[in-house]
Order: sequence, then structure tokens, then C-alpha cells
Amino acid sequence: MRPIATSGPRRPIDVLLCALSCLWLAGCSVNHVSATRKVGSEVDGAKSVLVSNGRGSVKVIRDPAATVMQVSAEISCPGETEEKAAARAAAATLTAARDEHGTVRISVDFPARPPVVVVLGTVDTSDDSADIVIRAADLDGIDISTANGSIDVGAFKGTAKLATSNGSIEVVGHAGPVDARSRNGAIRASGVRAPVVAQTRNGRIEVALAEDAQGDVTLETSNSEVVLQLGSAWEGTVTADTRNGRADLSGGAVTKESGMKALTMVVGDAAKAKATVGTRNGSITVRSPQT
Repeated sequence: MRPIATSGPRRPIDVLLCALSCLWLAGCSVNHVSATRKVGSEVDGAKSVLVSNGRGSVKVIRDPAATVMQVSAEISCPGETEEKAAARAAAATLTAARDEHGTVRISVDFPARPPVVVVLGTVDTSDDSADIVIRAADLDGIDISTANGSIDVGAFKGTAKLATSNGSIEVVGHAGPVDARSRNGAIRASGVRAPVVAQTRNGRIEVALAEDAQGDVTLETSNSEVVLQLGSAWEGTVTADTRNGRADLSGGAVTKESGMKALTMVVGDAAKAKATVGTRNGSITVRSPQT
């Protein structure tokens, strides 16, 4: 009878790796409770805003009755116990400081959390987050970056530069250039002026220009549909390209080059502006009220 093969004694490095893996998995599943705390601040003389949020949503609301910029944040911190979670939330701080140019810089700082140590480095297991709401009567420039949270901007002016890693972006009635980028999330903009850039990897893009909008438009997604509604004043050339989907353009002279999948539509003066619309997997719809 042949002897049964055995694996032999385990090497110390294998034991260490197994132990560290168990510790890491245990550390990642420790955060069973969380604590929430609301904080606020007011800033006078705000002309523009720059928000840097590590994790959470950001909403900027136009309030004509506001005499100062009002900033509020709902802070959420996890912890192994209720006491530890509450202590982390209490130690978090909201910063809203105006510089000499009138730009208000907003952020939420959290107390350091010891990272989980593994063989090849460290892993940050922090799930601290802050949902920030800003109210102002008028702003001439908005710059927002966040991770794992949505962005919502009201009817202001100046350039709106908006970026999130995982979340939707919505802009309503903004009277200035819009640059909106998300990795995974839908982008919606209505009543906005041009130029407009909207880019996402996995999410629907829907843009409706203001009636008097004139300028370039770039809309790009990877795995969803794109809808563009041009304003009555918009003139230029539209190019729509989808690899797996249908392109439907109306309101101008539509042509298709031989051997190409992309459609081109000219509305009024072809040289005035460009609208480039693209997706890999999804339909494209472009409408112009011009006839």
C-alpha cells in the first residue's frame, strides 16, 4: 500500500501570513457602530468656494436671502464601540476659511486612525465621512472634489469644476462653464450655459442647455446612454459616436460618412461651436429646437 502523502510542517512565513490575514479581516469587520455629529460655520464676504471632501456628499444651494455663507456638515465616524465612535466624531473639525481673494476653502478633518499593518504595507480602513451643505446668495466660482458621494450645485455663475469618485453630479441653472467628472455615477445638468464637459465611466449623462447657451459641449460615458438638448440659440457641429447603440439626432442637417459609425449634425453656423457626444455601450439622443 502506498503511503498517504502529507504536506509536512508549515513554514513560519506561512503561519505568519495566515495570522496577519486573519487579523486584517478581523480589523476590517470591527466597525459595527457609528456616531453622527452636526457642525456649522458662517463666513462673510464669500466670492467663491473650494471644497475638498475625503468622503461624502456636497450640496451648494443658492439662497438669495443669505447675508453670509452658511456651511453645515453632518459628520459620521465608525468605531468598535459607541464611546469610541462618539469620541472620533467629537474630535473631527470643520474648516471654512476665506482667503484674501474671497475664496472660502472648506474641508472636514478627522483624527488619525492607526492603519492595519500587513506584510506588504498598510491598509486604511477608515470609513469617516461628512455630508456638507453650503448656502450662499451668490458665488462666482465653485470647485468641489469628493469621494464616494454625490455633488449637487444650484444656480450660480463662474466656473463650476466638480469631481467625485463614486457618485452622481447634478447642476441646475448654472450661468458659467461646467466641468463635471465622475468615475461611477450619473451626470445631470439642466438650464446651463456652455462650455460644458461631462465625463463618467458608468453612468447616464443628460444635459439640457439654457436657451441662450452658445459654446462647446463634450459628453462622454462608457456604459450608458447620453442625452443632449441644445438651446434655441446654439449653433455649431454635433458629432455623435457609439460603438454599441443607436444614435438619434434631430434639429439640423444630419450626415454619416461612408464606413463610419459616427453621425454628424450641423445646426446653423457649423463653425460656431462643437458638440462631441460619445459612449461605448448605449444610445445617444441629441435634439435641437432649430428647424
